[in-house]
Amino acid sequence: MMQDLLARRIQLTPRPQNDSALPLEVAMLGHCPGRVRPERLLALKDALAAIRQAGFGEVIDQILTNPAIATLYHLPLPLHSASEFHDIFPDAASAPAQYRSSLAGNLAWLAPCVEDFFANGGHRLWVVVIPEEESQQGFFATENTDLTDTSTLRGIATLLAVPSVGSICLPDLERLQIPARLPDIPRVRLDNPEPAFLPCSQSLDDDHRERRNTSEMALDDLPEPIEFQRVLREVLHWLTRYRPDIQCLLTLPLAYASEIDSPDADPEALELLTNMQLSDAAHHLRQVQFFYPYLRGQGRALLSPVGIVSGKQAATARSAGPWRSIAGQPMVSKNLPYPRIKRAGVVSLRERPGISILELRNNRIELDDERLCVPALPADDYRHAASLDRFDGYRSAELMRLMGYLRRQLRQFGEQLVFNSDVNDPRPKLLIEHFLRQLWQRGALRGERSEHAFSLRQIPAGESTLLLEIEIAPALPIDRIRLTFTNSGTDWQTEVRSV
Repeated sequence: MMQDLLARRIQLTPRPQNDSALPLEVAMLGHCPGRVRPERLLALKDALAAIRQAGFGEVIDQILTNPAIATLYHLPLPLHSASEFHDIFPDAASAPAQYRSSLAGNLAWLAPCVEDFFANGGHRLWVVVIPEEESQQGFFATENTDLTDTSTLRGIATLLAVPSVGSICLPDLERLQIPARLPDIPRVRLDNPEPAFLPCSQSLDDDHRERRNTSEMALDDLPEPIEFQRVLREVLHWLTRYRPDIQCLLTLPLAYASEIDSPDADPEALELLTNMQLSDAAHHLRQVQFFYPYLRGQGRALLSPVGIVSGKQAATARSAGPWRSIAGQPMVSKNLPYPRIKRAGVVSLRERPGISILELRNNRIELDDERLCVPALPADDYRHAASLDRFDGYRSAELMRLMGYLRRQLRQFGEQLVFNSDVNDPRPKLLIEHFLRQLWQRGALRGERSEHAFSLRQIPAGESTLLLEIEIAPALPIDRIRLTFTNSGTDWQTEVRSV
């Protein structure tokens, strides 16, 4: 946040030190209603250099030519603090949005999710602002998308051109998917008080009785959410085709459950995921990590949990590696999980279809498990298996982050070898072997020795082609431990093994 000193003769904008190499960079797409200050973006020289490197140099030149008319729509902006975000978009957290609902309110979710990201240790965040007039379609790529022409990139396609991005969040798309008139948990019905003369200064509002007003009646005119199947199709089509290293964080949509008199996870969305697990395209689901429930505070509207989760994932990846799970680690938030889920419901959603559940434990928000709907493996590795139970350990989001991290590192390494004309040079193989051995030493790969953790061999492929085949044994999380105590006569024996 810019600070004025000495009667505005000195202006300071403190910024954290930029880290050029991060194992997991996160991107968010959402709405920023209100004012936009492009001149504050032009003051971030490192951000402008990163945007140009991603291929959006022409847009920067247009902003430099006439910053007064710049909107910054569909432009990935690398930010390093929530203050930088609020400096460029000063009204994003308070200006009313066009779409509003009974549960989600009338404020955009991008600003609070950006704050949650940095509050939980995130270091660099790419922000893409979507025009509110484009509704859900603004988050998706268009039909004329050409990855070689950045002027055609819209929505999620703008992030395909940023090679360092490994995780994508869509908080305001989730907000648009909440039905406008989805009712809250019914309030307690209270008897009307007996008529009496009271001072005008005394308040009779007990925060329980229902009151309808004109703004509530206007919710009937707002559009309905689009099908959840279409959301997955639009997102997965581009990620699976061009960026298999990226993982999308998405919260399940809500629907009203009359049997419990409360909003709950949409049963149609759960059925869709269950059916997709049995289809030929089931392996595409490994690029989406689903979460439930949402967040909500006292007197606050609903909010997506992707901000706190992505921030914790980025912080853990930076300190311990992207293969480390954040399950059981406390996350910073002013809100609480909503709606609350019983333990039986947590186990049910976790096992099938495979949802990462947020829980409140000891007054701290924690993730029950980093769960995926399908194993984080290529389809051919388990498609024809008699039973998928033995692949259950691979249904972990941290394993998918490890695979994405390897893809990005190896791609970056390959780009540096483009002009290496000698395919017999042993240095590339030695460098990759050193990189894999470091992963094994840090716990990303399993095995008593490095030979058990990975295999690297060069395959003859012509005079001008360098082909290396890499096999790895990623470390698997211990999901459950079975302790067996056996008494044979007077001898007690103990067996410990993972289930």
